[in-house]
This record gives sequence, C-alpha cells and structure tokens, in this order.
Amino acid sequence: MNLNKPSIKHIHIDGQKILFPSQEEWETLRFNPFIDDMPLAVLDLLWPALELTQKYPEIHLGLGKISNFKKWMPYIFLEIESNFQRVQLETLSCSFCNWRGKTANPMDTGLYCGDGINQDRFTLMKAAERYPILPCPCCGDRLPRHPIWVEYNKD
Repeated sequence: MNLNKPSIKHIHIDGQKILFPSQEEWETLRFNPFIDDMPLAVLDLLWPALELTQKYPEIHLGLGKISNFKKWMPYIFLEIESNFQRVQLETLSCSFCNWRGKTANPMDTGLYCGDGINQDRFTLMKAAERYPILPCPCCGDRLPRHPIWVEYNKD
C-alpha cells in the first residue's frame, strides 16, 4: 500500500505522524501487511484491536513508526475531550461484582515511544492523568489499574 494515498488520514499526535487507514485499506493490509515496502508489526495484536474499533467509534487504531527504518507499529487512541489520547487496551475484572471487560489505560510509558514524538514520555503520561479514572460499569466499585474508558455494552 502507498503511504500517500489520499484516502489515508495523516494526523500528527504528540509530534508523531500517525496514519489512519480506511476500513477498506485495513482489509488490504490484512492480506498484504506493508506500507511503502515497510512491514506492519505486532500483527497478532493488530486485528483484535481493529475489531474493537469497529464496535466503539471513540477508539481508533493508527499506525506510526518507531524510527525511520523500522516497522509500522499499531497505536490505539481514545478520542476523549476532543483529543486523541494514546491508550493500551486491557481486560480487567471487578473484584467486587466479577464484571469483566475491556478498558483503556494511558499509563504505560511504551505508548509514548515513536519517531517524531516531541515531548518526554513521562510528561505525556503525566498529562493523561487529567482524565478521570472510571469505576466498574456494573457496580461502581474501583477497578484496578488506571481505566479512562470502560466497555459498557458488551454484546
């Protein structure tokens, strides 16, 4: 796939160029995981994340480079307060009511690594602390970790 296709959205997030392929382009990448002859990385995690983005419009899957000569890495973003916040998707369980579901956590320093990122990763992670930590959607009890998004409607 060609990086300069007009249908691929290019957005700079934290200084890093992130590509947001269309659904059709994701299908092309599933069968030929290369952009300008550079491979996509972590394919086993990429496709389940893409399925979640189709279910929840506030979650976005983008691609960015770790460095100029490496693979394209998937990055997951939560659209929150008109912002694209880098997150890690996790499956958490409530110790009180046993609810289990997907959550989004911005507190992993690995999320803030990549070619072009223009701030210290700890500064970016600290900025993510402004988002409220969400409780269990079932009982309201505190969930482990730092979820700023929780899966409310599991179908």
